[in-house]
Amino acid sequence: MKYTDDQLIRRVEINAEGFEGWKAGVYDVWVRSTADAMDAFDDKVYTFECKKDGTRPVFVMVGTGTTNAGSYGLKNFRDYNREGCAVLKSDVIVYGSHVYGTHKNYAAYRQAKPFPYFRDGDGDGKAEETGAQKSEIIFANCHRASPNGVSTRIYNWSVACLVRNNINQWAGWLAFLK
Repeated sequence: MKYTDDQLIRRVEINAEGFEGWKAGVYDVWVRSTADAMDAFDDKVYTFECKKDGTRPVFVMVGTGTTNAGSYGLKNFRDYNREGCAVLKSDVIVYGSHVYGTHKNYAAYRQAKPFPYFRDGDGDGKAEETGAQKSEIIFANCHRASPNGVSTRIYNWSVACLVRNNINQWAGWLAFLK
């Protein structure tokens, strides 16, 4: 589904828990696919920039990726957390949530503030917001999948991270942020 800039901005203004107005900076608005196909990079990320506090953000770019963990995290969570795989809460904003750094020795944006999430431990292969809500730094970073081309399968590229699957889109996003 395609969204207009205004639809995305209004959704944040009306629905995003923690929204306190537009502050100068860059915003990534991730839209989860309703299909939620296992291991598919079927989400979209819309990047906006707000140049001055209180002004509406301006659209910069759109990309593909995932907000959900892949099958590795959803099926093997007991290897790293017996409670379940982390699933980031939808419809929430955390200002300044990520800062420039590295992820597995390459440029990325690292989680710098607690973000609300749930633990999905039912093993059904679907990333679900069930159980008790938690909020802490869990290293849900913003990073890329494969360094070559376009990745088509999530598998272990995400275990709660926000992952872009197209290397060119990723490189464009990093260049814009610099």
